[in-house]
Amino acid sequence: MVEFKKRTLDEVKQLSIEDAVELVRQAGVVGAGGGGFPTYFKYKRPQPRLIVNCTESEPGYWADKLVHRDYFDEFMELFEAMKAIFSIEQIVMGVHFKDEEWFERYKENANGLYDVSLVPDKYSMGEEKTLIKNIYEKDMWVPRRIEMPDGGKRPGIPPDAGHTVNNSETLLNMYNALFLGKPVTTKIMQVFGPDMDIYMYDAPLGASATELLRLSGVDVEAEAGKLSVIDGGPYLNEMGIESLGEGDAFVRRTTNGFLVLPKGVASKEHADIKTTLPDEGFVSLVGKVSGVNVPLGGRFLNPATSLISEGDEVEYGQKIGEPVDEGFSIGAWSSAAGKVTSIEDEVVAIDCGEEFKESAEAEAEAEAAR
Repeated sequence: MVEFKKRTLDEVKQLSIEDAVELVRQAGVVGAGGGGFPTYFKYKRPQPRLIVNCTESEPGYWADKLVHRDYFDEFMELFEAMKAIFSIEQIVMGVHFKDEEWFERYKENANGLYDVSLVPDKYSMGEEKTLIKNIYEKDMWVPRRIEMPDGGKRPGIPPDAGHTVNNSETLLNMYNALFLGKPVTTKIMQVFGPDMDIYMYDAPLGASATELLRLSGVDVEAEAGKLSVIDGGPYLNEMGIESLGEGDAFVRRTTNGFLVLPKGVASKEHADIKTTLPDEGFVSLVGKVSGVNVPLGGRFLNPATSLISEGDEVEYGQKIGEPVDEGFSIGAWSSAAGKVTSIEDEVVAIDCGEEFKESAEAEAEAEAAR
């Protein structure tokens, strides 16, 4: 298997398609925008055009814009490398008109490497086919239906028109895998709500939603039974915790936000929610949570084969799951250091220990007081 290690731009450009695809597969990269489709599979058959979906449309979200502000140089290197490895002819960044200022640096430094295409400020731009329609002329749109050899038909997908579409964080995770030898162990996300400030986190996969609320200043005990936690934004979401204090939810590879609402209130009632970008930007929570529940599989994915057992001590960034050959499957990696307390329902529970819990709780209380 191709080695996980740091590579220079020239070294990355020399990777074969097969080796690059395997690195992305082993690293555990999936569609981070919410779809969760395994990214490696898209590059087994590279398309001539790559569309970077920068149209973060959920009200109150900031992550895409911050990613491109903080990792501009990394994206520039990645674009150059992807053109070399996958013979990509054109890279287009789809950006909302309202976010144009955030991407001025890209527009000033394109130099033929990529294009920036401004699209309407509509939620629908997050959908791949709609985004393509607003970037290209009709002859490059995704066909409505594709005829199959057996006479049947299926819905058209972007590769049918020569496009690959990835969201911003997905591509950043590809950069980490190809250039840094770094697997996916965290998720860039936000915790926000109509009655609280927004907090931007680089949160460990499998971290507890309840613990993230505490770190964000929510008095969980006082608010028990009064709040719901939505995994997502006002429009596209799933119920995380229906009633705070009863059960929990965990950061998934597709979690972009935990929206905290009064219990029983429909999320779309807050479609006009406004948030203010925190001065500190992203805050890393690596090493700052008391435990994690890391999935070996997920949406579209056959679970990886566990490489550890209950009772084992694991390190942060240790490989804990080997992808299987059947169907879609990706590598799984520990997002915390601690003891494996259970492996059930394709989820590895890791406890960071009582001493760590006390330290984390004290730090959270101090942060809340500030």
